[in-house]
Amino acid sequence: MQRIIFFVCLFVCFHGNLFAQDTIVLNGQPTWKTGFDIADQCLFYEDAADWPLDFETIKKESFIPFRKEFRKQKNTNRPLVVQWFTFVIHNTSKTDTVKLHLFLAPHVFTRIYKEDKLLSLGGVYDTSSEVFDFEVSSLTVTPLSSVRFWTRTEDRQNQLVSSRIGLQTPYVSMVEKVKANYWNRYIFLFLALMAGCLFFITVYAIYQYYLYRLRAFIWYIAYTGASFVTALFWVDIRLHVGMFSPLFHDLMLSIFIYLVPVLYTFFIGSMLQLPLYFKRWWSVVKLLTAVLIFQMLVQFITIRTGWFMFNYNYYGYFLSIIPMVLLHIFLLILTAISKDKVKRFLFAGILSLLLLWCMPLTNVFSLIPSKSHELRYILIFAPAFLLLGLTVEAICFSFALSYRSKLVLIEKNKLQENYTKDLAETLAIRTKELEEQRNIREEQKIKQIETEFEKRIAETEMTALRAQMNPHFIFNCLNSIKLYTLENDSQTASEYLTIFSQLIRLVLENSRSEKVTLQKELETLRLYIELEAMRFKNKVNYQINIEKEIDQEYIEIPPLLLQPFVENAIWHGLMHKKEGGNILVDVSQPAEHYLLVEISDDGIGRALAAEYNSKSATRQKSYGLKMTSERIDIINQLSQINADVQIVDLKDGMNNASGTKVIIKIPV
Repeated sequence: MQRIIFFVCLFVCFHGNLFAQDTIVLNGQPTWKTGFDIADQCLFYEDAADWPLDFETIKKESFIPFRKEFRKQKNTNRPLVVQWFTFVIHNTSKTDTVKLHLFLAPHVFTRIYKEDKLLSLGGVYDTSSEVFDFEVSSLTVTPLSSVRFWTRTEDRQNQLVSSRIGLQTPYVSMVEKVKANYWNRYIFLFLALMAGCLFFITVYAIYQYYLYRLRAFIWYIAYTGASFVTALFWVDIRLHVGMFSPLFHDLMLSIFIYLVPVLYTFFIGSMLQLPLYFKRWWSVVKLLTAVLIFQMLVQFITIRTGWFMFNYNYYGYFLSIIPMVLLHIFLLILTAISKDKVKRFLFAGILSLLLLWCMPLTNVFSLIPSKSHELRYILIFAPAFLLLGLTVEAICFSFALSYRSKLVLIEKNKLQENYTKDLAETLAIRTKELEEQRNIREEQKIKQIETEFEKRIAETEMTALRAQMNPHFIFNCLNSIKLYTLENDSQTASEYLTIFSQLIRLVLENSRSEKVTLQKELETLRLYIELEAMRFKNKVNYQINIEKEIDQEYIEIPPLLLQPFVENAIWHGLMHKKEGGNILVDVSQPAEHYLLVEISDDGIGRALAAEYNSKSATRQKSYGLKMTSERIDIINQLSQINADVQIVDLKDGMNNASGTKVIIKIPV
């Protein structure tokens, strides 16, 4: 008996030294009726490194008792909050194996380690396990053994909840889960209702855009669609459905939470035309939206990659809600001072969202009795009010769109009425004008028939004159060939005949056209002058100058218009000079719409030439010049242009005749 007492005392003393604060002693499977809080039996370590430490490194760190100040929810500036807990379960039973469930507060990720191996995965974001459960994990301790367990929790900034850690028997765990599911039925209905409303509002907006094709509907569809996805995100988070991957959760938390206000900001701007009426204020709004976009990118990159360009302790300042609050204040002010008729619905929507969004911050729900767990589950879930605010706001915005459609329809009807009235007046005026024009047209038709008849007569005369020009010119050329034949100068006759054949080909080609290019006309003129120079034994020298800016292949003039003037200069100006003379042809274009051709000779002048002609027995007349004058008159009549010819007598210093200049102005 004394030995038994000794061993009992020895065991008690040994037990007091062996089991420290982190040891939980159980004698076989417990029969608890509720959960057992083990926070006082846990050691705690918060990982504050820029890159989370691995398990082997954590085991070497110094853990401290899990004090009460560590258990409360707190704000942090760090992007990730990683906390470790460790405790030991000692089973003193020789026969019973202890089977318990570890109960944790809802964390983003949880990891349970047993000694040196990973025991289980869990958490709100973790959907890799076959049986998804964010808060429990099975722990097993065999008889007469001690097992150390390690728990790692990871949370995102502003998602850290009050830390809870406890043990439950399998039966208690099952009962608590059934109760939780029963109490969650109202919040499930509430969240499902909000998601359903946002979904059908989005579908309605798509149909409205299909009908009206207004740009504002595009922003509204994007806004309601993003709100619907946000509702699904919070349904998945709160009810632990596990339908989204961790990447999608981080994407939603980082981007969609910020994207929704950006989208309805541009929707309001489009509806009220804020960029048009409030340019400076709208620049501030765009700056704030740019800040929100920068915040969402910083948060997503940091959470997914762990990289942040500045000190991690200041991470929270980059994600301050101040830009979002300022954005809503600016939107409220601009909406209030806008003169658009739909501003009442938009103002009500923004104000409803702000009031419902800020309501959980008032802590007024702490005054509500906790007898109704179903209602309390809804009231303590802050995102529920955000979803309610988004839904109310979306409904107000849909009213604004419907009212805008009504205003557009009213304006359209007014325009239709005014258009019908104006059309009737215009029709009456037009009918009267048509009556007057019909009488005028009858008179014009008679005049038009007379004009066309006169035009055809003029064209016929023009064709006849062009046919007269060709035989006259050929007659002169054949006289020259006859002269060389009589003189038995076969070589010169051959050269003359070659040039004549080229000339006659151009003349025949040009005579079939009403107009020819300036290049062809000048080439014909050159061949003619060369023939005449050969005839007068090279006593005729010539030079043709053309401005470089003139496009000879583009400009067109009537054919054989210049040759009669050159012919007249040779026959009546240079023929009577023993030493011969010079012909100078200058072509210029002083203006875009006409061409100026100057034909100068240093002959005997018009007065002396007239005297010689009067003494001539034959009294040769210049048929070519006469026909050219008639052609110019007919060209002016047909083309309704003002072709002009001026003849200037040239004088020397003694006021004696020194030649003649012909100035031809040809419209082009």
